[in-house]
Amino acid sequence: MRILVDIRHLNTEKPSGVGEYTIHLLRALFDIDKNNEYVLLSSGSKKHRLPELDQGTRIHIPTPNKLLNLQTLLLHHPVINWHAREPIDLIFLPNLNITTLPTDIPTVLTIHDLSWKLYPEFYSHKMQLWHKATRPNQLVEQASAIIAPSESTSEDLQTHMGVDSNRVHTVHHGFDKQFSHTMRAQDHGVRGRLKLPKQFALHVGTIEPRKNLLTLVEAVKTYREKTREDLHLVMAGSWGWRSHDLRRRLWKQDTKSWVHVLDYVPHQDLPALYRSAAVTVCPSIYEGFGLPALESMACGTPVIATHTSSLPEVTNDAAILIDPYNRADITCALEHLLGSNMLRSRLIEKGLSRAKQFSWSKSAQQTLNIFEKLA
Repeated sequence: MRILVDIRHLNTEKPSGVGEYTIHLLRALFDIDKNNEYVLLSSGSKKHRLPELDQGTRIHIPTPNKLLNLQTLLLHHPVINWHAREPIDLIFLPNLNITTLPTDIPTVLTIHDLSWKLYPEFYSHKMQLWHKATRPNQLVEQASAIIAPSESTSEDLQTHMGVDSNRVHTVHHGFDKQFSHTMRAQDHGVRGRLKLPKQFALHVGTIEPRKNLLTLVEAVKTYREKTREDLHLVMAGSWGWRSHDLRRRLWKQDTKSWVHVLDYVPHQDLPALYRSAAVTVCPSIYEGFGLPALESMACGTPVIATHTSSLPEVTNDAAILIDPYNRADITCALEHLLGSNMLRSRLIEKGLSRAKQFSWSKSAQQTLNIFEKLA
């Protein structure tokens, strides 16, 4: 079976969470699947090297993405498999994208979350237009099977997009084996290079309104004032859309000494960053899966997460769950966790146990089962 995979979203030097999902899932598929051929379709004026995916057959369209997307939007042509030139048996879209699907080839589509539909106010006008341009309703309707990273997202698809439960398959994410609780020599080098403070709460992810970071800043500020402890806040992630309110808040003098924005942190440095943190806080209003919570648990760092969407599903009983709209809830959770060695040890132990239930090889096998059923 020849499987065409749309990897156009990987044509960047800094892959997003969706990009990391695509890379790790494909690597795991290459490891377990020796029967099928994977044809990886990329595009753009510049072709980025992807050594992690060198086992797949690469087809690159040297057309600038804006021009290619405009052609697709105006003409609805060519269909995505046309670029492969040779027959394709199945199409895999690891994310929404601007494309035209054929009607005679089964397609598997991953929908990571419905934040763009449920919370459009969290997105810039440009991002809203992009999501509309992908024609998500049409892609969902045409897809033979849809992968959701959590039961929460699966239920959202059924409730808000009318997708039949028989077409939705929950496939949890995994995590890279480098995320472990064992301290390594290079951890000290990462701490020094990133200039990390002695004690800090950590947030990992793109800086955007859905992540609820203004509330987190105020909650940590209140904790510092109440306890007189020098707890810092480290945010690791690129600046995203509609982040001007947070930028304005961080310009004020009262946060300059203890809030640190690291911007994008390379994937290989993330385990050391988690292991160095006192706690990882995931205050998001909505998450399709919440990979940082899983990675943090695997690294032996306790987690505070919101009780909304997929985060209770991912963390189970291994995290302190809080109300994302109540900053006092976050402050209280920090007080309980950082003030109790017993609670901290219990959460670390439960987190390590919970993380063992997830792996990319497991995700890949479940995804391959879907491919083979459609074939």
